[in-house]
Amino acid sequence: MFRHYLVRHLNRRPKPLKTLMAMGVGLVMLLGGEQRATAAGPALSQQSIDRLQGLERKLSAGHYQQVVDTARSRAASAGSSQADQWARALYLQVAASAAQRLDQPGCAADLLYQARGIDTAPLSQRLQWLEQEARLRLRAGQLEQAATLFDRWQGQASLTSDDLWLGARLHARLEQWDDALRWVSLARDKESAPDNEQLALAASVYQQAGQYGEASSVVEAQLEQEDSDPQRWQQAAALYQRIGQPGRAAALWEAGWQRGILKGEEALLTRARLHMAGGTPARAAEMLSQALDNGELEDSNDHRRLLARAWAQARDHQQALQAWQAVAERTEDAHDWYMLGDLAYGWGVWAQAEQGFANARARGGDNPGQLLLMEGVAAYEQGRLEQAEEVFRQAEKFGDSADQANQWLALIDNDRGQPDLSS
Repeated sequence: MFRHYLVRHLNRRPKPLKTLMAMGVGLVMLLGGEQRATAAGPALSQQSIDRLQGLERKLSAGHYQQVVDTARSRAASAGSSQADQWARALYLQVAASAAQRLDQPGCAADLLYQARGIDTAPLSQRLQWLEQEARLRLRAGQLEQAATLFDRWQGQASLTSDDLWLGARLHARLEQWDDALRWVSLARDKESAPDNEQLALAASVYQQAGQYGEASSVVEAQLEQEDSDPQRWQQAAALYQRIGQPGRAAALWEAGWQRGILKGEEALLTRARLHMAGGTPARAAEMLSQALDNGELEDSNDHRRLLARAWAQARDHQQALQAWQAVAERTEDAHDWYMLGDLAYGWGVWAQAEQGFANARARGGDNPGQLLLMEGVAAYEQGRLEQAEEVFRQAEKFGDSADQANQWLALIDNDRGQPDLSS
């Protein structure tokens, strides 16, 4: 079951592309941006200023395709002087603004790529275009290019926590888990109180990157913020199982059960199995017994077997043997009789051991020669030498048990030859 939870919830994929785009709504090239940018580079000619202002008025009026065509034409015909190249970069920016308004993010990104390749443009402006291009690539679904640009952007600027989380989600979407892990680390260093969505992303990335301890601590942090979601409790317990802390998994599940968040038959069975794995099998046996008695759990053969295993694991001899006896009598299954015999044999309860092995053999159990050997030992330990001898004679007929059967028969003969010192 936990493998199912782990696959379903511990291994859940990051959010789809539309969510990434919604989180990346940072690209809005406000009108007037081109005018503000002109002051950052080399002085422009009055003709270039007039043309840029004219394009911005057409942009404001909604003539987007005309702006794209005209601005690209102006950029293509720009001269080679520093001022002309600066004007060329600004024409490309205006064209990108118009392309974005035409809902052509890929085209807008290509235009900004050209603009930021112009060395005349100030570094601060090219960095801004890099950021905008990254977001446009994301909107266009060009995730690998967007991820590369996000990495370059992060290396050249101090990003906000939202941008860092967006970078982490982008790399996670590409299943680039090491890169996603780096972005999550940066985001958590920047953001002291991440929200549930960010914590869920962090938990997913930590799991995929093999950082299970970090993942479990993040999941618990989610529970502290909002503990009403059963899937988060399931995820947390599965993580603790995966990192080898079954006791912690059992305690966490128990807490969710006691709060009424985890409920139902499957949750009860998981609760019992976790207690068995976590070192508290007697607690599992008690809850299973109670649930079977009050009808909370279906009185099936499998559930009765689980109860018997729990008592056996708790090493409660009386309860365990009684439970396996009840299961075997109920199912008349050879393996269930064998389980009773094997458990009784290990604890030296010879009468039940003999009964278990004899019934397992009678019902076609595996390795009949070995079953005969153990049945014979159980009879011998009860002082019933004739019965033991008869059983060992049968065991002689099986190749895998003949040698041992002969040794026991020799021991019985030796016992008979010894004087009775009890009188």
